[in-house]
Amino acid sequence: MFKLYQKFHFLFKKPKLILVTGKGKKTTKEAIFQVLKTYFKVGKEVFILEAELKDEKEQKEWKFLVENSSLPVLVVTHCTDIPFDKNFFASEIEETLEIRKLTRFLPHFGYLILNFDDETVREIKEETNLKELTFGFQEGADFRATDLKLNMGTNFKLNYQGNLVPIWLEKVFGKEQVYAALASVVVGKIFGLNLVEISQALKNYTSLPGKMRLIEGIKNSWILDDSESATVFSMIEAIEILGKISWAKRKIAVLGDVIGIGKYTIEAHETIGERVVKNADILFTFGQRAKFIAKGAFEKGMPQEKIFSFNTIEEGKLILQEKIKQGDLILVDGSKEMEMEKIVEEIRKAW
Repeated sequence: MFKLYQKFHFLFKKPKLILVTGKGKKTTKEAIFQVLKTYFKVGKEVFILEAELKDEKEQKEWKFLVENSSLPVLVVTHCTDIPFDKNFFASEIEETLEIRKLTRFLPHFGYLILNFDDETVREIKEETNLKELTFGFQEGADFRATDLKLNMGTNFKLNYQGNLVPIWLEKVFGKEQVYAALASVVVGKIFGLNLVEISQALKNYTSLPGKMRLIEGIKNSWILDDSESATVFSMIEAIEILGKISWAKRKIAVLGDVIGIGKYTIEAHETIGERVVKNADILFTFGQRAKFIAKGAFEKGMPQEKIFSFNTIEEGKLILQEKIKQGDLILVDGSKEMEMEKIVEEIRKAW
């Protein structure tokens, strides 16, 4: 996994180490990088790595890195889907078993950073004697987000030890992104940065492609790109966010199949359709399962002439392009298997 020269670097230079794990590890790693890159040489003084324990060999390599780091930090994001309608939830205990093994590698001077809103993640602290800090939306989190507002991005207040600091995530939306920002704040504080420095750094955070990112579209439109992957919860959250953004002239939901929900496929897709009626003016669906989104929207009152359903992206991409007008906001969302990023490429502004 790690090259020999990297191991020698740890052995002789003793860099700081941040291990990020859980379902939000990719976005969280990116946010942490954004906060630290101005103040540290990432890849030399500090390493930020996504951590998994797939086999015994990997366990030994992570243990080696942790033992040879001058400051090891383990960040545990959420380990289950984030509910769109509440700030507390719980993962299955099985989802955290490998993570709990990682905590045993950390020395007493290491830090454990936990998502407070995921009860199963929060409980990891009960098995360790490590220095532990938490983040989340719930009261009780050490670093707490409140007063969330949406415009051309997400604005919230960071509450920490009685201090209130505004955080602005430009052209970025969704709870997972707020969690990523909060985790990066905690890391920044551990590494000696003040809250103002961290807040300034996060203004430049752009997120990863397909992760609730606002980008420019054709005909002076805007795209809310959530095309990287989707669950039922994440798609409903994205639709709700679409509805709350007030500056758009029209709102178009472009939705693909949500795959992997088994016997609940029809019911779940119809429920998504019901949400579309309240939050979008036009609906495009792609895929066999997504036709039930269209069905749910129609049955809850969306006019048939506002609904367009296609089996494949090729069938409907030109019609979507024709329907887009200046000032539109277009949400693109669907499971990874649907390759909804192809739609984003078709309708984004050419540079």
